Amino acid sequence: MKLWVRFNDLFNTTWLNIYAGKTAVDAPFSNQRNVYIGTSSPWTMYDFQPGTAEVMNNGGATSAGFNFLGVGALYYDGDMFELNNDVTSIRYFGYHINSPASCMTQKAFSLDPCETRLSVSFIPNSGLYGSNSGVSGLGVAGQYNNGQNNNGQIGGVAAGNNYNNNGFNYFAHLTQSFGGWGRTNGERIGVFALVGEGAAVPGGGGTNPSTTYNREGVDVMLNPIPNGGLNIFGAWEIAQDPTGMITASPFLLGNSAGSAVATSGVEYMTWLVQADWQPTFGGFFAQSGTNSNMISLIYNQLNMMQQPTFSGLSSGAGQLPGNYDNVLAFTLSDRYWLWGSDRADISLFAQYQFMINYGVAGALSGWETAADGSSNIVGNKQFFGNVEANNFSVGINFAY
Repeated sequence: MKLWVRFNDLFNTTWLNIYAGKTAVDAPFSNQRNVYIGTSSPWTMYDFQPGTAEVMNNGGATSAGFNFLGVGALYYDGDMFELNNDVTSIRYFGYHINSPASCMTQKAFSLDPCETRLSVSFIPNSGLYGSNSGVSGLGVAGQYNNGQNNNGQIGGVAAGNNYNNNGFNYFAHLTQSFGGWGRTNGERIGVFALVGEGAAVPGGGGTNPSTTYNREGVDVMLNPIPNGGLNIFGAWEIAQDPTGMITASPFLLGNSAGSAVATSGVEYMTWLVQADWQPTFGGFFAQSGTNSNMISLIYNQLNMMQQPTFSGLSSGAGQLPGNYDNVLAFTLSDRYWLWGSDRADISLFAQYQFMINYGVAGALSGWETAADGSSNIVGNKQFFGNVEANNFSVGINFAY
């Protein structure tokens, strides 16, 4: 549900516009209208939760009805902000059209400045509708629930049990386009950043924030074949969540007594590249609407640059390996529009997604009974084994 109001061109200038209410984040690329089936988002960058296996969020397994025995998390990160989601916010944005003619060049590559745009969002963590502002919406399976998950296991997550805190997030996005707005014509480059206030869960519930976290990134759009023929876009982001945001899960090796305390924070880097090709073979594929076709290839990668470390672990239990929760994924999709109009369309689709999530096998397998590190299973590489997900979908889709 969205509820917002927008004020345009205040004081008769395009540099002063205000959104207020619940709406999407001004992310590098909108996830609100993505056409990919079986995943909450086609982009790892948009829904990754440090410490929790990404294959649970975006591997297609849960969408297919598969349940994991384990909670999928060896630690929890109080930074639950996701680009995927709607947020309650007050957003300032301003823009300037450098030249109307430069926005309509329809060239493969152009250096003619089109639009300069800036947005800054003020996002309270305690949002509308009794939920966290930055973690409500599509793609969030649940939040930390006072140590209980849906199956009653200790240290899990459960839907609808949010731990609000009194902090705020500040998200800014600056873009410059050339020869068009970047989506189907011209190019666009951008930079974005997030600074947030928070605390480790569940200690952050209803309290004042104790620390800050941040992310920075860049994004780009290119159109080697203009007018939607071939669009390529990508983004890169680095995130830092300090020690005060981290809580050990009871399933962390050596933490069966719940004595582990974080001694360092998390840092990771993620990037994505997507190419959308719309062939227009005469008499076979139209440019748009009925009989048009789109082939998409999406590549995602996430590398953990720093894992959290913990004191108070039982004897013999080591720290997390450096590649725990690393992600490599790609999606190949083909969509053919049987019928299309300005208001609705019917299409056939086929999609294949592959993901490898590193080091998360033990967290997903429910091996909590051996979490003290004494078992041969968890004492070797099997506990930190990799998990692969293969998801193939075909069908017919109606959109209105």
